[in-house]
Amino acid sequence: MRISTQNFYSGSGARLSEMQAKVGQTMQQVASGNKFLTPAQDPAAAVRTLEVTQSMSAREQLGKNRESVRSSLSLTDSTLSSMLDNLAGMNEQAVVAGNGTLNSVNLASIATVLQGQRDQMVALANSTDSSGNYLFAGQRSTTQPFQNGANGVSYQGDDKPQLVQVETGREMVIRDDGRALFPKDGSDKDLFAQLDQTIADLKDGNLTPTRRAATLKALGQSIESTQQTLSGRQTAVGIHLGELDRLDDVSGARQLKSTQELATLQDIDYNKTLSDLSRQQLSLQAAQKSFQMVSNLSLFNYLS
Repeated sequence: MRISTQNFYSGSGARLSEMQAKVGQTMQQVASGNKFLTPAQDPAAAVRTLEVTQSMSAREQLGKNRESVRSSLSLTDSTLSSMLDNLAGMNEQAVVAGNGTLNSVNLASIATVLQGQRDQMVALANSTDSSGNYLFAGQRSTTQPFQNGANGVSYQGDDKPQLVQVETGREMVIRDDGRALFPKDGSDKDLFAQLDQTIADLKDGNLTPTRRAATLKALGQSIESTQQTLSGRQTAVGIHLGELDRLDDVSGARQLKSTQELATLQDIDYNKTLSDLSRQQLSLQAAQKSFQMVSNLSLFNYLS
């Protein structure tokens, strides 16, 4: 049987090229740490890797959302505490103002203190987060919600809560309706309106004991209802902060599981891969030597 020199070189060259390609591929695997360099090498693993990666990315974004909500709620919590402290101070002034021995000068002085506390409450109600968004403006977070005007304090915010997705199928309020923080009484007055009325009455030098008692009683009732509302809002904030912590724990466990699955799908077994590389390199070297020896036989100089 005649052996074609061309066939010999062609077949040997193809085999050597294939072996070199495998060595190169294995070296790339070692360098990158990945089992497959292209999706075509393992389509099923590539599809699953994409699914896991996308899921991890979505969970990472939800984690950022939770952190944003946590930051806002923590600031809301501290602001509500300051509001409650301010209300306690107002209540103290109202109690003092009820002392029948006080004269008009004393009452005017109390009115000045109440004015400062009223202005402080407006400032607290207009608190913003680190991005300059108002905490108590609902969805109109860039609009100052409580504004002073000729007719007292008016609410310019939104009555719809601003929601942020914190987990799959779960949204949480990051900014709520501020108007609801200051409930109105039977005469349609909220805390600010009642404070303005009380301050004006205490500054009136002709204020009668009966009128003073009535206005201070109305203020006390408004302070109490506002305290209850703020306390309720603060309790809700605390519950949401606790839920965020639990969601972080669950998400962290899922993220760890996904990381482990991704490592199983992608990461090479270094010991096995290095062993494969060593074997492939030895086989390539042997094939190269064999090819060199056979191609140098004198017989091949005469075969055609």
